[in-house]
Amino acid sequence: MAFRKYLFGCFGTTLLALTLSPGAIAAGETYLPGDTFSHDLPGGGKGPEMVVVREGKYVMGGGRVGDDPEDLVIEIAHPFAISTTEVTAGMYRQFLKMSQSGELGSFAITEDDLPVSGISWDKAEAFVGWLSHQTGQHYRLPSSTQWEYAARAGSHKTYSWGDEPGKGNANCLDCGVSFQGKSAPVASFKPNAWGLYDVHGNVWEWTKDCMDPNSKPPLNGMPQLFGNCDSRELRGGSAKSDAWSIRFNARASAMRQAHSSDVGMRVVMEFPR
Repeated sequence: MAFRKYLFGCFGTTLLALTLSPGAIAAGETYLPGDTFSHDLPGGGKGPEMVVVREGKYVMGGGRVGDDPEDLVIEIAHPFAISTTEVTAGMYRQFLKMSQSGELGSFAITEDDLPVSGISWDKAEAFVGWLSHQTGQHYRLPSSTQWEYAARAGSHKTYSWGDEPGKGNANCLDCGVSFQGKSAPVASFKPNAWGLYDVHGNVWEWTKDCMDPNSKPPLNGMPQLFGNCDSRELRGGSAKSDAWSIRFNARASAMRQAHSSDVGMRVVMEFPR
């Protein structure tokens, strides 16, 4: 089986060559941090739009690396890709159709550009498993630390636009928007500095992480796979959240089998190393 090589930018002038399986991205293309791509699906259509995120460090919860030796410094050692928007209802419906799911008839979101919501963590896992099988790539839910790293996009502020919630910046309660606690079509608001939409509000997003309030998360950006794994971490807040609950460092959790009307997902794709 043939393989294709692609280059990704690292710090300085070094380039990292990554080998991807056939069909991943068009042959001969070089992808750098900030570049976007999406995979063709065998049954027609495309997977989520993904943006390449470079490796780097950040302080979980805010601040700058080196300001305080007690800060929780997370080091993302390798580039990865993350979906620019929350997974849409249209994409999730395609998954239900192609997997011949019996839940297709009861899937109630009719507008394709709305974020999928009301799905359990287990169903989100089924989706990323299907997407990985369709594309031959390693998709999964983001770790909590990956999510915050990509959402912050280098910012040390409270929100991607600054330290104050302001008006009209995100879909949340009392945030000066007209959606009144309901989901908005994805990408209705300005993206962050790395091109990610709706990292604040709209729908809470499942992460891969198990809940363990008595330990630090892995410092290398990997998911926390110990603790109470019947409960999984959520990030980002929703249209039903107030401005305080959509901050970068706001964290929540839900039982993995829960179906909450304001919970959806975003996905990441790991590159072979």
